[in-house]
Amino acid sequence: MRRTSAAVAVMFAVVGLFVGSALCYRSGSDGGEGDFAIYVSPGTIAKSAACTWVTIHTSVAYGDVEAVSAGVNGENVEVARTFADDRGNLVVKLRFQDVVDLVDPPSATVALTVVVDGDIRDSADIVPVKP
Repeated sequence: MRRTSAAVAVMFAVVGLFVGSALCYRSGSDGGEGDFAIYVSPGTIAKSAACTWVTIHTSVAYGDVEAVSAGVNGENVEVARTFADDRGNLVVKLRFQDVVDLVDPPSATVALTVVVDGDIRDSADIVPVKP
């Protein structure tokens, strides 16, 4: 009985890890619109939320990026931090309050510009905004 319970528990753990990985995996250029994929987190900006960051994940290799800038609704926003994710792709952090000051319901456009090999590349995504 114990062996069966342990085997079932292991099976559920493996299936859970597989499903979780599949749901979290993002690739290609299906996030946002433009020259590369971007994924904005949180996926909905709630102006009243007690958040610290708006995080932008990209499909651009961090090591290839020469410069990066961000904008919200056509206004420049200071990039607080950049780093590589576990796949080596660029991640950009914006201060939540800087973003909230520029957005109103129902949505906002979050844009990112990067320079790679001297080429300027742009992408943007529209995210819902709630009060």
